[in-house]
Amino acid sequence: MLVQSPSKIFKSDLSVWKREESCFINVIFSGHNSGLKNVSEIVLEENGDYDFCYQKNSSILVMVLYGETLISGFTEPFTAGQIFTRSANERGAFNLKNNLNHDKTDILILELKNNGSENSFSVEDLNFNERNKLIQISKNLRHPNFAGLYDGRKEQEYVLQEKGKAIFGMVISGAFEFQNRLMENRDAVILNGIETLEFEALSENALLIFIEV
Repeated sequence: MLVQSPSKIFKSDLSVWKREESCFINVIFSGHNSGLKNVSEIVLEENGDYDFCYQKNSSILVMVLYGETLISGFTEPFTAGQIFTRSANERGAFNLKNNLNHDKTDILILELKNNGSENSFSVEDLNFNERNKLIQISKNLRHPNFAGLYDGRKEQEYVLQEKGKAIFGMVISGAFEFQNRLMENRDAVILNGIETLEFEALSENALLIFIEV
């Protein structure tokens, strides 16, 4: 029998969305976890924009979930499936602007601790060419990070690469049993004290992400 480990669950139906000018923001996590600073979902209205401010010694992962966004410094928009990462040793900010004039854009941003001295950025594509398999989200993060698109009833185990780390996991769409916990669309969790992560997709085209923090 699987023993439940210490966890903190963030249920999407209890989320508090705040309006800020031309966007809506849901701060999923903000705190002092060993490797995670904050997680936010931002919905940009038509032609809306948002200035994301990050702390020093941070790695930022930006995932476009739906729509198109222009990130300051780039001339081409980022679309769903594209990943932007930024490593910074000083405080800073970048602007996200909805590139659609007829629809909204949905963005997920994770800010992680990074004690390195680098100051860089990267652009990558996240392609789910193989289903029911974990895919690395970004090669440019110090934290092990994965995503997977699964068929219903598919199961998998993941052995943590770094002993003593926690796992931040989030269901982007669909439903999973995640370490013996039911998680549905946009639910998130932080799991502590585990060496192996077990999960099972409960719906078709179920998409999740997780990061060792």
